[in-house]
Amino acid sequence: MSLNTVTPTVNPRLAASFGIFTSTFTSLVLVLIILEQLGLDQSWIYELIIILPVVFYVGIGVLVRTSNVEDFFISGQRVPPFYNGFTMSANVIGGAGLLSLIGAFFFIGYNVLAVAIGWCAGLGLMSAVFAPYLRKTGAFTLPGFFGIRFSSRVVRLIAALVLIPAVLMLLAAELRMGQTIASVFLPFPAEYLLQAGLGLIVLTVFFGGMRSLTWTQCVQFIVVILGISVPLIIISVMITNLPLPQLSYGGLLQEMPALESTRKLTGQGTLTLSEALPPVEPTALTRPFVEMFGAVGRWDFFALTFCIMLGTTVLPTQISRMSTSPNVSAVRRSFGWAALFVGFVVLTIPAYAAFTKFNVLQDLLGVPLTQIPPSGRKLEALGLITLSGSQIDPALGSAKVLFSRDAVALILPTISNFPQVLIGLAGAGAIAAILGAAASQLVALANVLSNDLYYPLFSRSASPSRRLLTARLAMIAIAVGIYFLATQPQLDPLRMTIWAFSICAGAFFVPLALAIWWRGLTMFGALAGMVTGLAVTGGYILFTLDGGYPWFGVDSLTAGVLGVPVSLLAAVTSSLLSPRPEPSTLEIVNEMHIPSGETIHTRLVRLAARGKAPKP
Repeated sequence: MSLNTVTPTVNPRLAASFGIFTSTFTSLVLVLIILEQLGLDQSWIYELIIILPVVFYVGIGVLVRTSNVEDFFISGQRVPPFYNGFTMSANVIGGAGLLSLIGAFFFIGYNVLAVAIGWCAGLGLMSAVFAPYLRKTGAFTLPGFFGIRFSSRVVRLIAALVLIPAVLMLLAAELRMGQTIASVFLPFPAEYLLQAGLGLIVLTVFFGGMRSLTWTQCVQFIVVILGISVPLIIISVMITNLPLPQLSYGGLLQEMPALESTRKLTGQGTLTLSEALPPVEPTALTRPFVEMFGAVGRWDFFALTFCIMLGTTVLPTQISRMSTSPNVSAVRRSFGWAALFVGFVVLTIPAYAAFTKFNVLQDLLGVPLTQIPPSGRKLEALGLITLSGSQIDPALGSAKVLFSRDAVALILPTISNFPQVLIGLAGAGAIAAILGAAASQLVALANVLSNDLYYPLFSRSASPSRRLLTARLAMIAIAVGIYFLATQPQLDPLRMTIWAFSICAGAFFVPLALAIWWRGLTMFGALAGMVTGLAVTGGYILFTLDGGYPWFGVDSLTAGVLGVPVSLLAAVTSSLLSPRPEPSTLEIVNEMHIPSGETIHTRLVRLAARGKAPKP
């Protein structure tokens, strides 16, 4: 295994390669537009624009295969800041987060701004408080960091076990969302689509691990940006005459209250967070768009922001990317790019939802069933809305329109009568976001199982090839297991994602922050913080799901509000009552705060090769 003691060489042709992909994908869209005008069938258009990019992702993943440990687990520490910013953005937002949030904005407006604020605040907090020190540690995973910080296999093992539930929940949410979106465009049974999606995700990262994930996520994020931006820019030009929808939809917000009042969308008072968030089942619009704290109370809003922010800060898929950059300075620049990309998406999501709702208010709501426009019938045929009402006497009332929250992102190009290709482009962007996020979670979990469970617990003498084989077999095992979780009929991607962020916040934020910034934290304190944080957060979620009465008015989605202070109390108390850390442990803490030089992991590997230190 090579030791990375110098700054790795970065491929100088990366920009040209991604430029070629962008041009190729744009050419595919233009060619399909021409073929559509020549009479190409709708089903062929959808299948080509959805399937061809996916084949390209798999091809990239296979072409960048590797048998090198550092390449497989940390992409050889060669990812430039700009591209690392791409992948970090994809990890934070995810496909389930992107699509569910567009749908939630569509239903309850700015009441869900808490999630977007939490993403941005979490990125800023992570870049300032955690990222440089995690990069200096050089650990492959979050449990690996705890193992190095405390020189303890026990802490590493417990951290790995605590991490697994949240990552599985995120992965299940992505897979269910992918099944929903793919069902709109591909004429196959839902279970076959889920199985095919899982197989493609595994195949994409099976041979290259983090290296394959990095470069496929970059091209996927390009498709995501094109998928949500192109239809939005076109409709913005049509309505506002400006190609800047993030800045030009203010006029719609001024007109929308009158339209909402006409359609009797006046709200129903403040609800709990779980009640206010739209369900996964098709639902009618009842809330105005511009109504801050109208559906969600102030406490729930700030509690949700708190949990999403801290969950983003310690997101396992993000932390595994810290060691993929060449050095500490590159990590800081990576977060700068990530903040720019996430900020763009965060500004785009409410604009996308606002334009969608404006068109729906004009063309669908309050219209008798017999007068529903062709675009409405097209939405119904695609399964994006459900229509009911009187087909005989329009005077008996307007059509009742139910909207599917997770498919709202596909409504805008459809209701605007755009070419079929642009509807498929929005779908391709959604599928790309889902595949990228799901693959990231799969790689993160497989790396944990290989590096933090199998390697330290069962085979300390495992060769690099054996560790890679274990990670690859873990991917297959995870895919088989997660299939059964993703097929549960009651699974809600939005709620599952928020629960996972809340669990991450409750279990890991306090131990990670104290491990970096408090020299007095002991391994017993870290263990107590993680275990109690998970127990309180996860236990409270299960307690309220079973009908338990909420404590202190805390919603189950924001259970991290209870988990974080309990974790802090347990970590500090246990540290004060346990023996002080060893001098060697304090030396590691001091070394973490020195930005230059080789990583701690690299130094430990070098010393272990000489027999002067145990293997990290």
